[in-house]
Amino acid sequence: MLKSLIIGCGAISHVHVNSIKENGGKILAVCDIKEERATALAKEAGCDKTYTDYKVMLAENKDADVVHVCTPHYLHAQMAIFAMECGFDVYLEKPCAMDADEALEIVRVSDSTGRRVCVSFQNRLVKTTSAAKSVIESGRLGRLLGIKGIVTWERSGAYYSESGWRGTWATEGGGVLMNQSIHTLDLLYYFGGKVKKVEGSVALRKNGNVSEVEDTAEATIWFESGATAIFYATNCHVISNPAEIELVLEKGSLLISNDILYERVDGRLKEYTENNETPLGKSVWGSGHIAMIGAFYDAIEGKQSYYCDIRDAYQVLEIIGSIYSTSANKLR
Repeated sequence: MLKSLIIGCGAISHVHVNSIKENGGKILAVCDIKEERATALAKEAGCDKTYTDYKVMLAENKDADVVHVCTPHYLHAQMAIFAMECGFDVYLEKPCAMDADEALEIVRVSDSTGRRVCVSFQNRLVKTTSAAKSVIESGRLGRLLGIKGIVTWERSGAYYSESGWRGTWATEGGGVLMNQSIHTLDLLYYFGGKVKKVEGSVALRKNGNVSEVEDTAEATIWFESGATAIFYATNCHVISNPAEIELVLEKGSLLISNDILYERVDGRLKEYTENNETPLGKSVWGSGHIAMIGAFYDAIEGKQSYYCDIRDAYQVLEIIGSIYSTSANKLR
């Protein structure tokens, strides 16, 4: 049984608690700068140790195996690095860092300490993603030609103003790219492979009264395989729709929408498979945390298991960085 520590007791931490329990792990302690949140999560986790200083928690719980980092974006890299230097493996919420350079520092420390880092791109392991990946790799529909990723959500007002960290470059690191659509961008990379070139643009159109980061972005991505991807994301819609990914191959296409994978061959669209696991927490978080945390724990215990390693996960930050740098509209 692996023993875990959790830093950050906000909304996503409850998903981690449930996922750790589902995988037979034991939570030794939790930490949050707001003591009342730590107390509430500890009760849910079934542990009696709470902290407001994560460094103290790590120092006093050396028998733990894994540290889960569930804090705001700007704290991810420093906490992951400190945990590795203290001898722990790390499960790190997205984004893994504020930019690609910071993420590469996590890679460097992982190499020097020998500790593992799993980044929570959990949608890589849900059933629709795995099935689509298998179809592509099988060659049954021929070569992958193009991908389309669309994210249209609603975010405004209290979402930014009440968080204490969202909506600023210093603490969130970006807007719709770094937060709401990063999972979709990661899947474009996961399906498309190594990236050759990225061009894009960003804008702040609706939320300028509460945010300084982008709420709308678009990009074209060229992959070394010869495939291309088009991408559009916005927080300016009046409702939040399920993200959609279309994969166009030589002999047909695949569509992931609303937790269902569809296949189109000869003009006919049919359901291929669906994610029928119950989401933990918000529906947009999906059900993949259980699978990704389980896979990471298996790997720590020496079993053959795929998880999203930091060396692969940081690539999406390179894509995001290229969108910011090629945008004619510079927001910072």
